[in-house]
Amino acid sequence: MPERETKPAAGDLEVLEGVIERTVFHAPESRWTVLRAKVAGEVALVTLVGRSAGIEDGADFSAHGRWAVHATHGRQFAFEALKLRRPTTAAQIAARLRTYPGIKEVMAERIVKRFGTDTLDVLDREPRRLLEVTGLGDKTLASITEHHEQRQGPVVELENRLLELEVSPRLADALNQRYHDQAMAMLEHHPYRLARDVRGIGFQTADKIARALGVDLESNERVDAGLLHTLEKAQSDGHCALPPAQLLDDARKILRLPAPLLDAGIDRLINEGELIPRLRPPGSEPDELYFLRRFDEAEDNLVASLLELACTPREPWEVGELPEHLSPGQRRAVEAIASSGVAILTGGPGTGKSTVVANVIEVAKRAGAALLLAAPTGRAAKRLEQTTGESASTVHRLLEVRPDTGEFSYCANNPLPDGLVVIDESSMLDLELAEALITALTVNNRLLLVGDADQLPSVGPGNVLRDLIRAAEAGASSPIPVVRLDTIFRQQEGSTIVGNAYRVLHGQPLAPDEASRGSAGEFFFLRASDAERTHAKIVEMAAERIPSAFGFDRVSEIQVLCPMHKGQAGTEAFNRALQQAYTGEREGLDAPGPRGEGGRTFRLGDRVMQIRNDYERNVFNGDIGVVTRIVANAGMLTVNYDGHFATYGRNELGALRLAYAISIHKSQGSEFPAVLIPMLTEHHVMLRRNLLYTAITRARRLCVIVGDLRAIERAVRQADAALRWTGLAERTLALLEASAEAGVGVQALELD
Repeated sequence: MPERETKPAAGDLEVLEGVIERTVFHAPESRWTVLRAKVAGEVALVTLVGRSAGIEDGADFSAHGRWAVHATHGRQFAFEALKLRRPTTAAQIAARLRTYPGIKEVMAERIVKRFGTDTLDVLDREPRRLLEVTGLGDKTLASITEHHEQRQGPVVELENRLLELEVSPRLADALNQRYHDQAMAMLEHHPYRLARDVRGIGFQTADKIARALGVDLESNERVDAGLLHTLEKAQSDGHCALPPAQLLDDARKILRLPAPLLDAGIDRLINEGELIPRLRPPGSEPDELYFLRRFDEAEDNLVASLLELACTPREPWEVGELPEHLSPGQRRAVEAIASSGVAILTGGPGTGKSTVVANVIEVAKRAGAALLLAAPTGRAAKRLEQTTGESASTVHRLLEVRPDTGEFSYCANNPLPDGLVVIDESSMLDLELAEALITALTVNNRLLLVGDADQLPSVGPGNVLRDLIRAAEAGASSPIPVVRLDTIFRQQEGSTIVGNAYRVLHGQPLAPDEASRGSAGEFFFLRASDAERTHAKIVEMAAERIPSAFGFDRVSEIQVLCPMHKGQAGTEAFNRALQQAYTGEREGLDAPGPRGEGGRTFRLGDRVMQIRNDYERNVFNGDIGVVTRIVANAGMLTVNYDGHFATYGRNELGALRLAYAISIHKSQGSEFPAVLIPMLTEHHVMLRRNLLYTAITRARRLCVIVGDLRAIERAVRQADAALRWTGLAERTLALLEASAEAGVGVQALELD
């Protein structure tokens, strides 16, 4: 064991290069390492000491540090950073090779088995020798050679350092793009900053890097990063803030540190303006919430812009003669919206929301107002176009997102054109997208938010539609009319899909069609006692029985909607099974997994979903398309998103998932001819009324639930939606109280 770490004298860091002869000591926990190395110009072996993940004997190294003299061990080089100049072991070389196009795990092992530790030298000097490896052809060799030539320089150094730290070398590109010539310094001296700045590096990866570098686990930097990570992690559950006690409890589980250190970190973050404490109204439990600064500012900006739009006096539009078929409630809705700066229209399926919107649009056109129609997803925007006959787009396209930065062209400093703005499926608006939209409006706009408040809230953080409805209806003097439609109109009045959706909404048992109705039926329930039977029945229904009985296309018209991703009754298992049934024999392209191993395969004709916004390709989270072209040798595939084609390289396929089965959350804003829903007691953490209601209302012609009746009964009983911590309603109410002093009247309407 070493007596203690030797601190070198102050001064500029020196660079020492050589070859590791042997490791004298290495402690995995502290990462304290003592090495003996051959260094040019030194007669004897040199002793190196410092913190390192450990290096194989024989590795070429570059160390940054200072010479010092230890009282017992004499002259030694105390390093602050120790880097492999290139991979030297078979395992490290194989890991590097897996980052090359066309090389998967098996091929990487074959190459290293053939050339051993000379592999990279072969790539440098005689790359055509790779053709000696079974299964490697000229086209793959060409892409490997091109990649290898491009990977020299700082990115290679970053890859080597990441390999030494036992972190995926694929992150080197992202580090280099973000920090350029400062990338190595940021990696080694500010690892927790990476979690904030670099896509693909979260707190867990940053923490792993920091531990490998020997960062003090109780350091302020780690505590602060862990607290911020805790709040950011809460976003995945839809929260914009956390109560103090929950923040402490959740952070303690992540950091495993005592409460006093966390309390001190909270105080630091508050003083630095990174964490914003907000008191809640008297009597609230809890009485305070902690916000990340960006969410606190987003809520403030959204409320201020919305109420400025709502409270500005304006000339009502002339409604004129409305169609005779409109109900009194629908007529009152059109009139209310035509006289307001902001209005909210909500109601379930078949209640006539689209009819109201169409008539509001006609009133706006007669008044000479321009139309700006949008929805959060491409599918919802297409439905809005179909129901109104007017052009519509996604909210991202309406605001003209910039591919290079992800920022919107239309914003507070460059507002949208004047006119009526209609946003359909508004329950899908998360806080940040709603803020971007509403702050881009001026008093020359009117805003109509349309949505079903009983559906699941947005996938992203916030509960915007419900919060705004709650505030508008609770305010003593609200300038925002909330129009609720409850009566079912048109042919859907006899629909058993719609009828059962409302039965769920009102806590009543389902009333499925009798099996004897056959293809004339719309809503069926099939019993299955466990996940395996549920899985088998749904695969059989999707692949064979429904296409045969109803004539639906099994790839494009039948959608499996799952409460969860994991397990035999989750999206992942269904996607594997349905892909094998539909496209299993077709040409495919393998996508790398998170650590370079094989992840998934996409095949020609596969139904896929984009899972994050891609501004450059103009494809957004939740968009569903079909793989129409694969060029395996080039590692490329093309997806058709309803006429918009996007091409992906192999290393970009992480943005895609198979979409034969998707989560119920991801289905919002879409309708499908046929829907299959697994419901089991093992889904108990997700079983709530609004989840089942949302799933059923996605079906246009056929809905089949497969599973355990007890799970359905539990979902129907669970009327309370999963709690989301937000402050939007309270902030809106506070400003509404101020607006009441100006004499603005309440216009919350309960119709039908």
